[in-house]
Amino acid sequence: MLHFSKRRDIVEPITVATAARSTPLAGAAVGRLLFENSLSILNRTGAWHIAKDLCQEFVPEHAKVRYWRLGATAPEGLARKIMARLMMLEITWLKDNRRWLIGSKTADGNSRVFLDPLFVLRSELAEKDIVLCHDVGPLTHSFLYDATTVEIYRVAYEKIRRHRPGIVFVSDWSKDNFVSIYGSNFRFLTTIPLYVRTGLFDGALEPLPGVNGRFFLTVGAFETRKNQIAALEAYRDGGFYKQGFKYVLCGSRGEGRDKIIDLAKSIPGTVLPGYVPDSQLRWLYAKAEAFVLPSLLEGFGMPALEAAYMGLLPIVSEESALVEAVEGVCMQVPPRDASAIGQAMRRALSRSPTEKAQASHELRDVASRASKQRFLQGWRSLLLGG
Repeated sequence: MLHFSKRRDIVEPITVATAARSTPLAGAAVGRLLFENSLSILNRTGAWHIAKDLCQEFVPEHAKVRYWRLGATAPEGLARKIMARLMMLEITWLKDNRRWLIGSKTADGNSRVFLDPLFVLRSELAEKDIVLCHDVGPLTHSFLYDATTVEIYRVAYEKIRRHRPGIVFVSDWSKDNFVSIYGSNFRFLTTIPLYVRTGLFDGALEPLPGVNGRFFLTVGAFETRKNQIAALEAYRDGGFYKQGFKYVLCGSRGEGRDKIIDLAKSIPGTVLPGYVPDSQLRWLYAKAEAFVLPSLLEGFGMPALEAAYMGLLPIVSEESALVEAVEGVCMQVPPRDASAIGQAMRRALSRSPTEKAQASHELRDVASRASKQRFLQGWRSLLLGG
């Protein structure tokens, strides 16, 4: 498969081996399990789906679940939004203050499984516990976050460092970043990769109005860390519109959206449909020439893996979690180099039908291995020893 070498002026073919994975540790849980799922009060992104699937797998047969101070009851609708606001106020104000910690009066031999590092702050934490870590972005890429977020995650990770629980990462990339900061003196550190939610790709394909002919595709929230600015500059400077190629960018609006949208609107050939229904998203993945995401930070690399599921070539940031997610079957680019990104886009267009078919086959094979069954079996082996 083709990828960018570390020399930024050359694209050369190399063979990429399957990325190494950490092996989960059997029987790592201690006593009865408690899933601390306060994440689901606040977050409705991909992490919410992961938390939901884990709870469905283990609760109630093997574990209990807790939502902040609400016990086993998950709020919905307006109540959820109100509780999320109150929960974040408590976390922001009290941080790791031992006053009014949840569970402080009921210490026992059970293991807590925290589904995000943030929520260790308002709970007891012990070495027997387990923390799921998607990334350490607020520490390694603090410029992408507001000062409050950086501070509360810094305090949360410091608490984790003191108590040394077991930690599960969604990628070796995230694990390596964590170890570079905190070392490896924890009960265990292991990686259980995420999976493609295949239901997203089931159903009819509906063309996106206004998009015809050949086009590049980016799917992801309009936010600074996704680095759409560099991709847009590559598209503009590469003269692709004059050659008949459009560029479709779809997704929700995040932090930094105004700058991204303003630039996109100034470039002929860009299409900004916003958040599209699944039927149109499937069509876009099926028809695009390449998937472009030179992201500055991804804890796992789900966008590239979703593209792989549809056999669509990803052009992604070099040596990132995106590369790991697709086992190296991609084009790697330096994310801040618009010229290199443009070269990769041009190389993607110049592939022969045979090259495209081979890449599509390899990508689909990669995605087929990233199954929900494999993910849940990794967690079963970790928590139940089988």
